[in-house]
Amino acid sequence: MALIDRVKERTGADLPDAELQAMIDMISAEIDARFGPAGAVMVEIGDVTDPCSREVRTLRLNRPLDASQPVSIVEIDPGWSGNAQNTVTLAANDYRVMHGGRTLARLWDGDNGRQHWAPRVRITYTPKDAAGARDEAVIRLMQVDLSDKGGLKSERAGDYSYTLATGQERTEAREGVFAWLNGLLGAGGLSMA
Repeated sequence: MALIDRVKERTGADLPDAELQAMIDMISAEIDARFGPAGAVMVEIGDVTDPCSREVRTLRLNRPLDASQPVSIVEIDPGWSGNAQNTVTLAANDYRVMHGGRTLARLWDGDNGRQHWAPRVRITYTPKDAAGARDEAVIRLMQVDLSDKGGLKSERAGDYSYTLATGQERTEAREGVFAWLNGLLGAGGLSMA
């Protein structure tokens, strides 16, 4: 189902499609500004001055990778070199993806086999479920943004009553959605394990 249809279904909005789409686009731009654009990310790890960086067997991703999307891992050894001859692009049989895409283990029997990661590693990958999480955040933010009924502060009809949130409560609700999304997307990157 298209995102605009999901927004209509979950918010009950009766605005024209063009207006809803403009709101979706603005929210998507705000998400991109806070978390970076959706799609592949490139991260680097390594400290060439740390002697322990030569003994690392696993790398931990802050955002799990989507194994169905292309992954590129480049080792740079020695890490301070800018010489292209000191870089190796790994084959899929040089590493194993574990723990739901969060951990990369270095394999010694692959095409470029080695027992430990190089002092510097560059990985380009697409985080898992990023699009689904972003779509859900858009829907939740649309629910907050569309909760205004034309400036009406409160209404009552029989046993039914409705009171709108204040501007501060709205801001807190929006920030709550961004905090939720940050918890899912994390602060992209790698760490040595």
